[in-house]
Amino acid sequence: MANDGLQLEIRFDEGMRNPLRERLENGEFSIFIEVNTPSKNTAFNSSASQFFDFEVAASKVDNMPVSLAFTDKLQSHDSWNVADFAAAVSKDNRKEHIIYLSGRNTTREELENTLSACKTYGFTNVVPVSGDGLPGETAKETAKRVFTESLHTQESAITRYDGSFYHGCVTNPFKYTPKDIYPQYFKLIKKLNLGANFIVTQAGWDMLKLQELRWYLSSRGMHYPSIARIIFLSPENFKLISKGKVPGIHISPDFQKMLERELKYSFKQFESAQLRRIQLQAAGCRLLGYSGIQLAGIETATQLSVISRRVKEAIEEFDNFDDWKNAYFEYLGRAEMAPYPHRFYMYDKLFSRAHLDFDPHMTEGKIPPCSSVEKLKYKICDFLFPFAHKQPADESSFTKKLFAGCKGCSYCRLPLTHFVCPERCPKGIANGPCGNTRSDGNCEFGQGECIHTLRLRLASWLKEIDTLEENYIGHAYRKQANS
Repeated sequence: MANDGLQLEIRFDEGMRNPLRERLENGEFSIFIEVNTPSKNTAFNSSASQFFDFEVAASKVDNMPVSLAFTDKLQSHDSWNVADFAAAVSKDNRKEHIIYLSGRNTTREELENTLSACKTYGFTNVVPVSGDGLPGETAKETAKRVFTESLHTQESAITRYDGSFYHGCVTNPFKYTPKDIYPQYFKLIKKLNLGANFIVTQAGWDMLKLQELRWYLSSRGMHYPSIARIIFLSPENFKLISKGKVPGIHISPDFQKMLERELKYSFKQFESAQLRRIQLQAAGCRLLGYSGIQLAGIETATQLSVISRRVKEAIEEFDNFDDWKNAYFEYLGRAEMAPYPHRFYMYDKLFSRAHLDFDPHMTEGKIPPCSSVEKLKYKICDFLFPFAHKQPADESSFTKKLFAGCKGCSYCRLPLTHFVCPERCPKGIANGPCGNTRSDGNCEFGQGECIHTLRLRLASWLKEIDTLEENYIGHAYRKQANS
């Protein structure tokens, strides 16, 4: 009987283990290969069959954990369900992979159903994202779609499936104006306070910005496993990014010239240059304290094997930060990675050392002041609608539209958002900015500044900056979505 009891206990403990969590939290550097869930225009089985070899190739990389990261609606509004697709591709080791859950064109109920499917299939690592607008889509077209915020999906994962998921969150440190980076970090803190367990960055090439994020968290005593997303550039995706067709990813003029020079030679030479760049980024990420990298742009199992091996070689090549830093700067030459003229960094001694073991001096980042008109509008709205979040959403709808630009939704949140209607955002995001703003901090759709920049100014004027990272703002349905 004692032996039977011991066997049962061992099986139970094994079932509760999460290998990915153990790797990240123990500092075992890992690689995650993006697998893009395809559009429903592609046959499900044939799409899944293209990626069977990925998991086999990943399992054959020696002394370097390699797992898959299944993206959701990255290339289409109408993709196959990510949980179903991942289950078809991944037959084993499901607790080592990551599932992304996109709120684009997806209701909260649909996302909760996908979370339930993830649990049924045995996927335990999920990362909610709000989702992107598609290239060429206008703000008006995007506003007609449903967008479920990442924080609302995160809350569902916690409240409905408490303890079932190890969930991450996404942030974009590649922001180069104070009005853009501060709201990004405030939203990140809100996600962590809500219960996110690890962080994934959006894609970029500026290693100073990746260190800035680590220093920012360390300075606040927040030590979370972090994964840096890196793109393996092909000539095709380089051209898309350089034309601004990939939201939230910027290439500086200097870096673009470097890539164009590399592209003048043969494809093999261009590919070789990108492999070396990934080696330097991966080794730098490990030395800066990242727990792993997520590689986008991998198209074949052969590429997966080659790049994983190269990353492993780079990790072995660079075990000293100063040696790595010298190689990194030598490789870049004098190339400036910030998108001129925007080049704000939060700290002035980045790269002086790998890890933060001193009190960092923050660069002065001025938040633009509120205009007299903005202050007046706030005061009028505060007088007229102080309890709008406790009243029916259509109460005083004309007046709210007149003074607050209200677009209409199922739950008025004006008093919670400094009387800036969240529906003025094409995606209807209330808890902070998405990661896709342009290099100057304006909306990705080119319709002026992000609404969360206005909120930042108002919060600064009212001395309520803390509310931007502390106040969770609940879910609402757009009227357009129900019509």
